[in-house]
Amino acid sequence: MAFWDSGCLGVQVAAEGRSRRLTLDAYFPGLADRRRLGARLRRAFQRAGLGARARARLSAAPARRWVETWQRTLKPMTIGPFLVVPEGCKTPPARGREILRVRFGQAFGTGEHATTRLCLRLMRAYLRGGDRVVDLGTGSGILAMAAHRLGAGRVVAADNDDVALDVARINLAENGLAGQVDLRLADARDACRLGPFDLALVNIGATTIERILPDLSGALAPGGRAILAGLLIEDEARLLEAASRVALDFVEKRRSRPWSALVLRRK
Repeated sequence: MAFWDSGCLGVQVAAEGRSRRLTLDAYFPGLADRRRLGARLRRAFQRAGLGARARARLSAAPARRWVETWQRTLKPMTIGPFLVVPEGCKTPPARGREILRVRFGQAFGTGEHATTRLCLRLMRAYLRGGDRVVDLGTGSGILAMAAHRLGAGRVVAADNDDVALDVARINLAENGLAGQVDLRLADARDACRLGPFDLALVNIGATTIERILPDLSGALAPGGRAILAGLLIEDEARLLEAASRVALDFVEKRRSRPWSALVLRRK
């Protein structure tokens, strides 16, 4: 998330060796000033709660048409009840699945990342027709669009990045959903005040999730569910302990190593 917030063009995630050490390669425009970029990344890491644990090593990559090369590798993806069609790809037969067309931009959520896929699969199990849904840190808007397609009665999609909201607005229009999702420029805590909600979609990272858990609990109706993603398996125990202190019970977890998604229910 810190890389996207700093204007990167793309991110590659790899788990190395038996320790499953996580390495992230992020690509930035070639004209980016290294000193300023380094300072931006340090601030982004601090906001994400990583502090001194995260260090960025900057190096120049050979000149190539990186974005075009990356886009040529993308293909439509079958994810649970959805067929996600990236920008520039032909739409294959849906075979009964809901089609989500996703345009790229400086916003997280194209369906490629494991955390997004975990959320999309879990939504089929936990979203009921007519539910009031909030998507915190909506990014590209993919989860908000999916919630609407699954029959949600009200969908609020919030992000504190106006660039991400612009991308989400375009995606909503290209999926025939303009005006059917309530887009809000707001941080997660402010968006929680728009409740009550029956389902919260929170794919924004473990540190932020832990910080907003009291607000999230207050935003959910009794029996309301929350799908938490953007966290690593090693974060599970800490988040579940914090959740129990604010009346959020554990329901289930799903993993796509090294990532995890948790489902909680308000008492």
